Amino acid sequence: SPHEKELPANVFWWQRPDGSRLLTFRIAGAYTTRSVDQEAHILHAVAAKPDELDATMCFFGVGNHGGGPTRAQIENVRAVAAAHPELDIRFSHPEAFFAAIAGQTGALPSVADELQFHAVGCYSVNSALKRAHRQAENRLQVAERLAVLAQQWAATPYPHHRLDELWHTLCFNQFHDTLGGSSIKEAEDDAIAALNGVESAAAALIDDAGRQIAARIDTRGDGGVVVLCNPHGHDTDSYVEYEPWTDWEPWDEGGWGLLDEAGAPVAWQLIESHQALTPEQGGIHRLLCRVRVPALGYRTLRYARHAPQPALPESGARATAATLENDLIAAHFDPATGNLISCIDKKTGVEYTGAGGWNVGQVLEDTSDTWSHGVQRFEHVIGAFGNARITVGDRGPLQASLLIERSYGANHWQQEVILRRGERALTIRNWLLWQEAWRMVKLAFDVDTPAPQATHDIPFGWIVRPCDGSEFPTHMWMDVSGPDADGAQLGAALLNDGKYGCDVTGSTMRLTILRCVPYAYHKPPHTFGLRRRYDWVDQGAQEFTVVVCPHGGDWRDAGVVEQARLLNQPLVAITHHAHAGDRPRQESLASLDAADIELTALKRADDGHGVIVRVADMHGRSSAGMLRWQNQTFPIEIAPFQVATFRLTEDDGCWQMAACDMLER
Repeated sequence: SPHEKELPANVFWWQRPDGSRLLTFRIAGAYTTRSVDQEAHILHAVAAKPDELDATMCFFGVGNHGGGPTRAQIENVRAVAAAHPELDIRFSHPEAFFAAIAGQTGALPSVADELQFHAVGCYSVNSALKRAHRQAENRLQVAERLAVLAQQWAATPYPHHRLDELWHTLCFNQFHDTLGGSSIKEAEDDAIAALNGVESAAAALIDDAGRQIAARIDTRGDGGVVVLCNPHGHDTDSYVEYEPWTDWEPWDEGGWGLLDEAGAPVAWQLIESHQALTPEQGGIHRLLCRVRVPALGYRTLRYARHAPQPALPESGARATAATLENDLIAAHFDPATGNLISCIDKKTGVEYTGAGGWNVGQVLEDTSDTWSHGVQRFEHVIGAFGNARITVGDRGPLQASLLIERSYGANHWQQEVILRRGERALTIRNWLLWQEAWRMVKLAFDVDTPAPQATHDIPFGWIVRPCDGSEFPTHMWMDVSGPDADGAQLGAALLNDGKYGCDVTGSTMRLTILRCVPYAYHKPPHTFGLRRRYDWVDQGAQEFTVVVCPHGGDWRDAGVVEQARLLNQPLVAITHHAHAGDRPRQESLASLDAADIELTALKRADDGHGVIVRVADMHGRSSAGMLRWQNQTFPIEIAPFQVATFRLTEDDGCWQMAACDMLER
């Protein structure tokens, strides 16, 4: 609305960074008319018309929560039209309006900016809903990709109708008052259940596709087999956690080891498993290993008794009472608060952490309504989590970890902070129990730069935003970068697996963890306290993961986007058995060789004719490269911020690629 975003005109060209633009109309005033007399409403719309245009639109009717116009409102519009013969007032539709002004748009202004702000609390309210949406959305994308792999390699029918149903359910629950978290509790709970159902069904499709692929692989040999599938368009070098079945036999007692597809030993580390049985009584082990898996492909590992053991790395990850260190960085924690007070690059000596520290659990007063109407930023910090107890967990050589337990009043927060060999990243797994009303929790990270620049993840791209504390939506990552005191460029990216609200205040990026406000409470005009009881959003337990990635230089050269995608779409582990097969133990269906291009979709075409590949520019700098599809290659060239869609079709064993739009036309 005009009081939330000043625009040069109500009709304008909305331009995206790649230069493409969309003719846009902003409604003057409200899109509803609850009263019968609508003359003032209509004349206000006429007055807001840009001088360059001969036509405008005026929306009317009961609208939101009530349906369309009433008979009385329709008769009133006719009466207003009769009273104003100087105006040609007619019942119409948006397509007719845009057609009428098609020849008059050349002089309209352009807006190359976001159309913020409104109801900024909706970015974060209802953590369970937001995380369920993120998980469902990503599982569906992975399910599509693995279904294509299974179709091409194992002749498995593509589950088009099931995927279509699941996408419809996901999109239905993106309705603004549903995904925004501003509906009543019963509706929100229904949405969470529906999204959890989408995630579960997509996970079953992923497992089905993975097993169809694994059934075709030659996995003969001793021990058990795990097939690791990579849903990404680039080779993925990643740590994997996996629990092999050893028939309760202790790992060390049986001389168990991990082997790659060539029989060479793979470095592993035992970490704490997800079950409560103790190894001494016979339990299930959890392995950690680092594996490179080819793009849109798989790799086969084997775990077997009396296997050759790998040479352990000399410089690994290690932990002490309040320190995590690996071959790249050293992180130091405050034993009293659990805050990370220093993160140093071991090669350059550069300090990444600002004076405000990292991993600071801020508590803010938030007495706004469920939507946070009229609010642009959240500033009233009233305290922080502290009273910390830090316990050493894993001690290396691949992974070191600390368990940080801290509190604020009756609220408890457990964090497992993980540092792995060869990674410039601290993974923080969180278990938070929150019980207070009218409060907000933010997790803050101050980057050591006097001239910060904030960058946020948005669909198919990124955007630079002000560091003024305004609440913004982000997706999988955000970054603050700038020069240090000596002028060297540094920064830190913060990745997440289900949070959306955030702000950057100065050099401090803050991820909004929760907002504890009443469900569906709107003020004004509604007064709090008139109900006998209220349901409160985000009271109770929640789990989430964030990863902080310090880096030198530009974030675009630090693999930030790839790491964020991998956090949300990890490698898929498929447990299988030994058997003969006609496929090799390592294979890739397709790959992108351009460092600045990412795969955003791989699926069967909606009309059943061919395969759809969608790619996007990751870094805002044009890129050219090759798409390898099976045994063929196709050139791809995209402009900064461009999204490109292609259709692959096969004719007599030969594939062709043709560009199409997002509607696959």
